[in-house]
This record gives sequence, structure tokens and C-alpha cells, in this order.
Amino acid sequence: MLNGIDVHDGQGDVGWRTVAAHSQFAFIRGAYGDRADARYQDNYEGCKANGLPVGLYHFFRATRDAQKQADVMCGVLETVGFGTGDLSPVIDVEDNPHYDGPWNTANNGKYLAGLQLWLSQIAHTFPKCKPIVYTRADFWRTLGAPGGFDQYPLWVAHYTHNPQPLLPGGWESYSFWQFSASAQVDGVSGGCDVNRFLGDDVLLHSMLVP
Repeated sequence: MLNGIDVHDGQGDVGWRTVAAHSQFAFIRGAYGDRADARYQDNYEGCKANGLPVGLYHFFRATRDAQKQADVMCGVLETVGFGTGDLSPVIDVEDNPHYDGPWNTANNGKYLAGLQLWLSQIAHTFPKCKPIVYTRADFWRTLGAPGGFDQYPLWVAHYTHNPQPLLPGGWESYSFWQFSASAQVDGVSGGCDVNRFLGDDVLLHSMLVP
């Protein structure tokens, strides 16, 4: 397995040269709901300058307009010059109780339609890439374990010391595993999300946009 991190603007200035000394890939937040992450360009450029394969993720919010969210993320990707050598864009599928309140399953249909809109628009705008879905098993179950999403590579969140993560229904394997949200990582202030890639350098590079 290969090691990587993911960060957002709340973590401030990241020392990407230091991170690149012990990480093999990175994900950075490109957008949160209908706003761009404040540090997406700095983080993207920091990864590229230090040779780290990088992907941008979008925390998709149930309380925001789906079309506007998809447009914002496309704008972020276009601004950084997303393309050859990058990891595919990620849609972050999770609840957000602190800011959006408790999850209401009555909104599942609308939310899932928004995910499909986002995935379709990203694939249409950037046809060389296959978007990635980030989620965790219990939230996916709350959504009703919908079918059809397993065509996309999975980045699974499961904080455990077990040797394998619990997978959401529909997927038989994963590509990336976020196994902790509170690791101490040189180059990043405070706790940091850390991830593993299920494969070696050759397999990781086969996932990069051609």
C-alpha cells in the first residue's frame, strides 16, 4: 500500500515539500458546498511542485443547490488546469450535522439525484477522467445503499485498527482508504486525515488522468 493525506483550507499553510518526503499522493479540498476552498490553488500548486499525484475533492452538501455545486467544482478544476497526471475528482458523500443539521432520510432521493448530476457533469466536462466516490458504510446505508455507483472507484472512510475497512454496499473493493482523521503528519499543523492506496506505484499511476 501507498500512503497519502487529504487537507482543506482550515489547516492553513501546508509544507508540501515535507509532506512529499513521506507521502505518495494527496487529495485537497476543491470545494465545500457552493463555495471554493480558500486554499485549493495553493495546495494544488504545492503538490505539483513537489511531484505528488494530487486529486481535488468536493464536500457535497444536501442544503445547497446541486447544479451550483457542480458548476463551482468545474470552475475550480478549470482554474488549476486539472488534467494529465492528476487523480480524478472526488465527490465527498457524507452527512454534515454540525452545519446542516441531522440527516433527514426524506431528502435521500433529492440528494442522490444531486450526486448523479455532479458525477455526470464532471465526466462530461472532463471526459478523460472517472470520478471517485468518497463515503463510509453507515452513511451509505442511511442513503439506502443505492445501486449503480459501484462503477466509480471508491475512497472509503473507516477509522479502525482492523486490517481492512468496512465497505459500503455495492462495492467489492476500494482504491483509497481514509483510516484516520487525527494523525500527526510532518508539514501539516494539527490533526490530519491519512489514507492508504490499495496498490503500488504502477497501479496508482494507472489511475492518473492520461
